[in-house]
This record gives sequence, structure tokens and C-alpha cells, in this order.
Amino acid sequence: MIFAIGVFLVVLAVFAVDLVHRTPAALAGGILLVMAGTIGQEEAIEAVHWETLGLLVGMMILVGILKDSGIFGYLAIKSAQVARGQPGLVLIYLAAITAVLSAFLDNVTTVLLMFPVTLVISRILEEDPVPFLIVEVIASNIGGTATLVGDPPNIIIGTVVEELTFMDFIVNLAPPILVILLVTLGIVWLVHARKLHTTEEDRKEIMALEAGEEIKDRTLLIRSGAVAGTTVVGFFLQQITGFNPAIVALAGAAVAMLVCGPEVENVLHEVEWPTILFFVGLFVMVGALETTGFIDLVAHSLASASSSLAGTALIVMWGSAFASGIVDNIPFTATMVPVIEQLAETRGYDAATVEPLWWSLSLGACLGGNFTLIGASANLVVAGLVAREGMTSFTFWRFMLWGFPLTLIALILSSLYILIFQVG
Repeated sequence: MIFAIGVFLVVLAVFAVDLVHRTPAALAGGILLVMAGTIGQEEAIEAVHWETLGLLVGMMILVGILKDSGIFGYLAIKSAQVARGQPGLVLIYLAAITAVLSAFLDNVTTVLLMFPVTLVISRILEEDPVPFLIVEVIASNIGGTATLVGDPPNIIIGTVVEELTFMDFIVNLAPPILVILLVTLGIVWLVHARKLHTTEEDRKEIMALEAGEEIKDRTLLIRSGAVAGTTVVGFFLQQITGFNPAIVALAGAAVAMLVCGPEVENVLHEVEWPTILFFVGLFVMVGALETTGFIDLVAHSLASASSSLAGTALIVMWGSAFASGIVDNIPFTATMVPVIEQLAETRGYDAATVEPLWWSLSLGACLGGNFTLIGASANLVVAGLVAREGMTSFTFWRFMLWGFPLTLIALILSSLYILIFQVG
């Protein structure tokens, strides 16, 4: 266990200080743990979340094909014109849209769709795109907490705990998430967005732009748009069809390549392979922590730290949040679910009494993804896309400068909600 923790912390440290690129660092850490026997080869393969990687690859291909039609340039200009060319308002609008989309789509899918729009619009406004992207990532992790399908921890909880329905998640999580989103955007406006200004000349230039001229290939737009729309509908129908989002995304990518007729080699260049490989290494390292019992130890320690329901709920929330900021929240949530079930049985909690613990786990695991750059898949995907554009300012510490304080505020608000409306 000590060796696995040590390797993970070393990789995290070299990544945080930009000593080496995160992809070879994570792969080296994962391979070292396999070669040392800390995790077996078969266990290492099983530790990789192939569903997550399949979803990433499929959506990256779809977005890449859609991008060639010029639709993202069109949406960017329209967004800037709705905001009357004011950069601060554009930032808030884009973040709000991202949060709403993330409540119904996978966070990674949402940021993949928003990234090209944000890049184009920030260049039009002559603004640094990184603050826009960071705020959007934070908004995506907040918005994804509101529904059963918005974030992987919620999907895990909702599929394992049969008593919780789709509407239960909305009724119990959407109200606090709406408050958290409004407070977060309010802080972003006061601290950063309201200070953004553009010249009157640039503003007039933006308002005079013809968005329709950005559409380069209407046939491609119709075909790729139809496939992308059908894919999104497939995500919504997951509970009816039973198809995993990764299968839906890869099917959409395959159909798009067949229908739209792009050069396959060119399309595959749209996939952010360094990010995909980084996830492989990260999943193996987290798998080693899980195999050695570290994650299980942390989960049981959190659940047994208090004898009262209110105390246990707050410890589960805050502990899950900090754990999710360090390790992937998917295996941690999967480990916490049976722990909470066992705890409820031991203390004699019925289904209604134990509910606050489920909402605490959801809020902590989902919102905790905003603590650090490695806290959620969406964070790392955007960081990889930024790096591919040749920008180096989307760093571990710059993300923490935004994410850490906003996450603390979100957790404080969540704690008040749990104490007043759930266990009060």
C-alpha cells in the first residue's frame, strides 16, 4: 500500500510542478506498479475505465467532423452578439449553458462541444480563453451533479440504490445545485468577468459580423448535425435502451465517418491521444490504490468517524470531496456505496433515513472534482485540448486558484442544505 501511495504522490508532484508531461508520468507510474507486482496485469487492465475512454474517443471524432462544417464559428459569433460584445457577459452565458447541458449530458461530452465555440469566441473578443474554459469546466461539474445521468458518481449511486429514482435526484439535488451555480457565477462576475472590457470599435466589429458566413459546408452540417443530434438523444434514452454512453458515442462516430465521408486518418487526428493515454496510466495507479485496500480504508474511516446521522453525512461529503480532488471519483464512489449500505444496516436506518448520506456522497464526489485539475475527467480533457492548441497557461496551479475556493464555497452551501433540509 505504501509503495502505491508513494508512486501516486510522486507522479502527482511532477505533474503539478510541470517537471515532465503528465502523460509519460502517469504511464510510467502505472507500469512501475504493474512491474513491481503491486497490481496484477489482469487487474490493471480491469482498472482502466474503457467506457470512459470509448466515450471520449467517440465524442472527439464526432466534434471533429462537426467542426469542419463551421457550426462552432457560427455559434460563437451569435453568442457574442447576444451578449452585445461584452466579454464578461459572454463568459457568464457560456458557463450557464455548460452547466445546463451537463445536467443531461456527460460532462466530458459537454466540454468537448463547448471548447471549439469558446476558442473561437475568445479570439473574436481578443481575450485569453483559459479563464473562460476554467469557469466552464467548473460549471460542468456543478451542473452534472443535479441529475442521475449528469455525472458518473450519480449514475453509480442511482443504479445500485434501487430506491432512488431519476426524479429523486432532481428533487433533492437540483435545488442546492441551482443555488451553488448562481453563487459561483456571481463570484466569477464580481472577481473577474465584470473587469473584462473590449473597445467600442471591436464591439461594433463583432455586432457587424455575419454569422451565416461561418458555415463552410451546409451538406456536412446537416449530415454531421443529424448524427450528433441522434447521438445526444441516445444518451437521454440510456435507461430505456440499456446502451452504455460509450457504445452510443462510438456508434455515432462510426456513422458520422460513413455518412460524412471524411478522411479517416484526418479524423483520428482530432482525438486527443495524450489525454487518452494519461487516463490509462491514472486508472492503473488508482486501481493499485484500490487493490491494496487504500481506497477501502479511506471509505470505511469516513463512514465510521461519527455516530450521528448529521455528522456522518458531513464527513462523507467533505471526505468524498477531498478524495475526489486527489483520486478519480468513480472507484471511490463505487467503494463508498456498499460501505454506506453496511452502515445503514448496522445502525438500523431505513431507506428514508439513509437518503441524506446518498445525497452527501453525490454532492461531495461530484463537486470535489473542481478541487484540482485531476479531480474530474472534464478538467483533464480541456487541459489536453488547450495544450494541443499550443497554449501552456492551463496549469495545475492556475486551475486550483479558481477551483479550490469556489469548491469550498460550494461545499459550505451543500453542508447547510444537508443540515437544514435533509437531516434537520
